[in-house]
Amino acid sequence: MVRRYLTQKPLVEVLEMMRATFPRPNRTIQAPVTGAAGRATTGPVYSPLTVPATDVAARDGFAVVSSETLGAGDRTPVPLKNPCRANTGNAILPGYDAVVMVEDVTGGEGSWSTRKAVFPGEHIHPAGTEIRQGEVILPAGHLIRPCDIGALLSYGITDIDVSAVEIGLLPTGSELVPAGERPGPGEVIESNTAVAAAWFTEAGATCTRYPIVSDDPELLRQAIGRGIRENDLLLVSAGSSAGTRDFTAGVIDDLGEVLVHGIAMKPGRPAIIGRIDGKPVVGLPGYPIAALTVIRELVLPLLAEWGFHARPRETLRARLAGTVTADPGFDEFVLLTVSRTGDRHTVTPLPPGAGTQMTVVRANAYLHVPAGTGTICEGTEVDVLLTGPRALIREAPGSPKPAPEHRVRGDAALPLKENS
Repeated sequence: MVRRYLTQKPLVEVLEMMRATFPRPNRTIQAPVTGAAGRATTGPVYSPLTVPATDVAARDGFAVVSSETLGAGDRTPVPLKNPCRANTGNAILPGYDAVVMVEDVTGGEGSWSTRKAVFPGEHIHPAGTEIRQGEVILPAGHLIRPCDIGALLSYGITDIDVSAVEIGLLPTGSELVPAGERPGPGEVIESNTAVAAAWFTEAGATCTRYPIVSDDPELLRQAIGRGIRENDLLLVSAGSSAGTRDFTAGVIDDLGEVLVHGIAMKPGRPAIIGRIDGKPVVGLPGYPIAALTVIRELVLPLLAEWGFHARPRETLRARLAGTVTADPGFDEFVLLTVSRTGDRHTVTPLPPGAGTQMTVVRANAYLHVPAGTGTICEGTEVDVLLTGPRALIREAPGSPKPAPEHRVRGDAALPLKENS
């Protein structure tokens, strides 16, 4: 049966519905600290150690009894009665309460003197200066950064409990062939789930890519049932439109319920949001640009709500080099190429239907045109979101080179030479 779009919900409403409908999965794994960057702690992480465990030297020098250095000065060095050599980080033996830095000491073995008096505790890190046993290193829900790994290891932790999410990726379509096979007439290589896996893995999720399922409702039913049992979130790639071989919405509706079929966004309009056994099922359009848009604008925000964050996108202010014609009834996402001339940036809209995969490759930014906006004229300054590092934006061909710097010599301003 051909199914028409059941809804045409605004994107902002769909995002709010997903946040309200799908709470964070209660899944935890123990991960090696060395591989935990980008994951979130499930609870507070406490230190099993006191660091430093004892008083330690903060400078290279000699551990002393501070009261014995009173009166020391450049012209009145005071002999050290029983100094104990201590390098930075060495434990301070009982009975000593300060360190005289080596540069303030004169003399030789057995006859050391100090030219500077020290007070109790000077140049010493007391026990527990960094952290004491039982103190919190990281709070619950903390997104572990590379710099946190050093602290965790230093305080005696090698494994850590982190939040986990399992995502199933199910490609469908009789025209699909796996990567590595040569497609025949009317066939295409399946790539949408590979892109999704790369994005989700970057966010800290664990992904399972299932074999391609042909356009058969019963086979699709079995595959979706398995995917839901084994995962916290299931993405079904293709089969979400209203064609004669688009069965995804019907199968989801039979196994659970379709919450949304059709979203007021371009590309990505035929996307499906369903629920089976309380878990989210997202039906992706087969068109790659539309699938990527749904992943980026719907699924990644849900993962972020669950504590799994992809790399943040950088915003750039730039001038449009062409007019963007948008339907005011939709949120539209327009792929762009960004170029720079000096410190100014220009963005050029890419044709939406030309060379599907190469359009994505050539784009290094995109523009979100919110519903209700409509056309944006050439020359308008807009905020765009980069899909790569700002440093990789190329200089526009034919851009004028910056004027040479000048160095002032006397009253004359002379241009700098290349190798000066």
